Amino acid sequence: MGDPHSDKGSEANTRPEEPGSNSVAGPGVVNFDYERWFPHIFWISQWVTDDSFPDGYCYKILSVRDQSAERVELVVLLNERNGDKSEMHRFSIPTEHARLAGQDWAAMLAKKFGLEFEEQDYSDVSTSDEFKAATQTYGWAMQPNETGAT
Repeated sequence: MGDPHSDKGSEANTRPEEPGSNSVAGPGVVNFDYERWFPHIFWISQWVTDDSFPDGYCYKILSVRDQSAERVELVVLLNERNGDKSEMHRFSIPTEHARLAGQDWAAMLAKKFGLEFEEQDYSDVSTSDEFKAATQTYGWAMQPNETGAT
């Protein structure tokens, strides 16, 4: 039986590399420059184990707002306990539809893998300092040189 987490052979694993994509804005999976690109809403699952990942994994749905285009880019990420990350899907959607799209993805993954997701809303964040303060409300501890890019 194949890996239930795998999306091999699907377009879901392709990263858009067009100039408007956040994936070309920096080295992270998502990047924030607080001029064009801003953190939006994240959905983070708890850590779990299964036959495919006996050491553990979690899913993250990260969204970054493109202020200039009034769109949000969402990234579905599979994080392994060892630090490996697999980008499962990336897509862009109008800002007003982003929360529902992220919630739908979280609900689908929750049902498929028995996960629970925490929604972390950063949609009002406009500076690196605001993001750092907001992440602390969710238990993050960023290093002084971090911008919040994942």
